[in-house]
Amino acid sequence: MTLPTDLIVRNEDRLLGQVLSLAEANGYLRFVPGTPEAWRGTLRGLSGSLLQAFRSDPSPPSLTVDDVGRDDGLCAFGVVEARKRRCEGMPLGIFLGLVKFFRQAYLDLVRSAGLPREEEEGHLRYIERFFDRNEVAVCVSWNSETVSGQVADLQQEHDELSRVCSLASTAWMEWEETVDRVDDMLFLADPDRRIRRCNRTFRDFIGRSYAEILGQPFDRLLSEAGVAVDPSFERPVECFRERTGRWFVVSPYPLEEAPGAKTRGTIVTIHDSTDRKRAAEELTQKNLRLNEALAALKRGQAKLLHQEKMASIGQLAAGVAHEINNPIGFINSNLSTLGKYLPRIERFLALQSECIAAGAPPGKVESVRHQQASLKIDYIMKDLEDLVRESLEGAERVRSIVEDLKSFSRVDETECRQADLNECLRSTINIVRNEIKHKATLKKELGEIPRTRCYPQQLNQVFMNLLVNAAHAIEDRGVITVRSWEEDGNVCVSVADTGQGIPEANLGRIFEPFFTTKEVGKGTGLGLSITYDIVKKHNGEITVRSEPGKGTEVIVRIPVVVEV
Repeated sequence: MTLPTDLIVRNEDRLLGQVLSLAEANGYLRFVPGTPEAWRGTLRGLSGSLLQAFRSDPSPPSLTVDDVGRDDGLCAFGVVEARKRRCEGMPLGIFLGLVKFFRQAYLDLVRSAGLPREEEEGHLRYIERFFDRNEVAVCVSWNSETVSGQVADLQQEHDELSRVCSLASTAWMEWEETVDRVDDMLFLADPDRRIRRCNRTFRDFIGRSYAEILGQPFDRLLSEAGVAVDPSFERPVECFRERTGRWFVVSPYPLEEAPGAKTRGTIVTIHDSTDRKRAAEELTQKNLRLNEALAALKRGQAKLLHQEKMASIGQLAAGVAHEINNPIGFINSNLSTLGKYLPRIERFLALQSECIAAGAPPGKVESVRHQQASLKIDYIMKDLEDLVRESLEGAERVRSIVEDLKSFSRVDETECRQADLNECLRSTINIVRNEIKHKATLKKELGEIPRTRCYPQQLNQVFMNLLVNAAHAIEDRGVITVRSWEEDGNVCVSVADTGQGIPEANLGRIFEPFFTTKEVGKGTGLGLSITYDIVKKHNGEITVRSEPGKGTEVIVRIPVVVEV
């Protein structure tokens, strides 16, 4: 077994740093220089002496009567260094303290080296004996050189110890005063539950003097004060004191010599938790009120949903009225024209009747023919057929629009039935045409899709919301494309626009209730939320792809369900 020379040499700065740190922490730098260079020579001398002694005899130095105080090679450097420091005026106690710091630094270095346990213990014993021999030799040398110096050193050491004791006494008094000012009750009990220390708050709570409390079992004192605690408790417990109507949390903290060692006692704190408990009860009451407010909010949301539906239907009704005006307009125009034609026909028919009645001569017949030509009777009779046909077409168009409106307005219909989503799309497009035609060109690319079991009126509302949103996204003039197709057992419907697009920051929130980017009063933020809920009700999926400045595409996928 050899002492790790490289370990000591390579860690010279670490050893110096630890010695100086210990010296500074304990106030020694008032007596000695505090720079590493001032102590590097001392460290190297000790290291050299230690390594040389170890190489000469690796067994721990003995401490026999003959060896103690002997000025041999093992202690030579220590004795010389002590003489040097004594001549500089350093007290023996300070020097011995520094020697202990050097001893501690070498021991810590060996302990941190990660050596095998047996080897580490051997090195530690050797270092301990090496410094023991050096300390004894230094003391003998110091005493032999000057008794008066030793007395002075002892006096100085005594003064230092007195100062330290005074500081400790002051610190103890300050600590006692600090603990006494704490609002929580605090006491220390021994393993037999007898109180050894307590603060003023605890004494006031118990109503006894310090002397009357010391040595008494804490569970008995607490019980007499109205706080019943199981003496074997290991976790915080909450107790109620009936006489004052207040709650207390009693918490134990084991006091151990070292982690896992036998318990020396228990520190117990007692905290008045009444205010916290009352606050918790108030919080519970507030939560109940919040739940009631939430229920009211949900009811309000349902009302808003109904209002949204009514507003949508009202908006659609206005559009439908506009759409009805167009066919009704040309119906009225045609009928008006027909009304103008009828007097002419009547006059012609009257002349014709007169001719027939009078047995009109050729001249009269010619006059009738001239009247027939000038009144354009032949053209009128031909145009009457077209007028009637157009009027019938306009009336049929009005009927179709009204039927679509009636169908669309039944959004709360609970009937689930087989339906063609293309028909739903056509019906919805017919309804929202007025909302779209002033903003965009509508392109329809409806493919062959199977019928599926669904709530068609609710899906009408989905398509209406998507089409209206697409129109609102277009500022000037754009294109809205509606497509349908079948894919992987789903009917897919796409509504794409060339509008402003959706910012990425908002893309994840568009289906949240009440989220809207529209101006106040122009949207409730429920349209897409309702759309999402309806699609999910059909076990479907809705996805959005958008690029700001280029447009948005919303794809709805509804599973194909065949009616059994």
